[in-house]
Amino acid sequence: MRTTHMKLKHVSIGALALALIGLTISASARIGGGPVIELGDPHRSLSAEEMEQFLRGRKVFDRDFHRKDGLGTPDMNADSCRACHQDPVLGGSGGLDLNVSRFGRDHFGSGPFEDVAGGQMASKLRSPWAAGREEHDPTIADVYEQRQTPPVFGLGLIDSIPASEILANEDPLDLDGDGILGVARMLSVQGVLEPGRFGWKGQIPFSFDFIRDAMAGECGITTIPDGRGFGLVVDQDAVLDPELSQQDFDDMAFWLAELAPPQRGGSSDPDVVTGESVFGTIGCAKCHIPTLQGASEAVHLYSDLLLHDVMPPFFRGMAEPGAGVGMYRTPPLWGISLSAPYMHDGRAETLLDAIQHHDSEAAGVRQAFEALAQAEKDALILFLEDL
Repeated sequence: MRTTHMKLKHVSIGALALALIGLTISASARIGGGPVIELGDPHRSLSAEEMEQFLRGRKVFDRDFHRKDGLGTPDMNADSCRACHQDPVLGGSGGLDLNVSRFGRDHFGSGPFEDVAGGQMASKLRSPWAAGREEHDPTIADVYEQRQTPPVFGLGLIDSIPASEILANEDPLDLDGDGILGVARMLSVQGVLEPGRFGWKGQIPFSFDFIRDAMAGECGITTIPDGRGFGLVVDQDAVLDPELSQQDFDDMAFWLAELAPPQRGGSSDPDVVTGESVFGTIGCAKCHIPTLQGASEAVHLYSDLLLHDVMPPFFRGMAEPGAGVGMYRTPPLWGISLSAPYMHDGRAETLLDAIQHHDSEAAGVRQAFEALAQAEKDALILFLEDL
């Protein structure tokens, strides 16, 4: 964990107390000055009060929950947010050992896809104080799919991208004839359709929805209802609901909203410039759009936030309303070199593997990559490593 020496005149006693227990950020993001250059920093200069809340929210994200806190329903995947999101720093991704599984029934590939009783998700763990463990009968659930932990850097900036900006890039009828479609996952929230911005299937509209959904699905922790329908507001354990206080929720939501995206490496290698040109020429940028316009600034995420079918023909996996089998939200590429393995289930160990695993809508782009000279392929990888 990085630390920094902050001048006392810049921080309140509360912020200093938090810093002394190890919840510090880099000098580049100190109150009132300096560009953001370190992973884990806020994306803007914060006031003293905001800094205190940022550090409090980071502490909640880093907290181990216990039985007395309501951990587990009784199933769970982890006892903290940090347990999965920690590589290379708090808020990052996780390795294959942190993958979770989803189960369904597709009649051994002949279709149609159906959810099994209780839904797709099968948690990795059961609370040690709870008896038994649900297992899926192979005659009921005949297909499963793993999910890889994504990083959460820059979510607040993605929150700020308006629906109109996302929808403008849809091409469900392939009107331009390039074989790449792209559709937004539209979710009905309080009777209003909103595009999904987060999750491998684009199932979450905003970062504050993500917190509620993850606290419930990963830790079995209930939260105060906000009427949007994400997360759990009540469970069957003996702990009084909500199990996460509104203050803790607000602090973690602030931390997540202010967490900076990964910064470009800034390599001066001319091959990086060549690789960026190749990235556009062969069509990678059709889905991994370098920049979308946020509410007040450009967001350099390298994604269109749309769903695309990038799996091979006859791929078997999970389907959800508005997100069929093989369809996944385009993952942002900022910081991509820090978040291996790749793809929705971690099937790709390297960036080269990830490119080679693209199929269906992305088959033409993959084939264009395969036709490149080796020097151009190498340059493209160098460019991705610089993001």
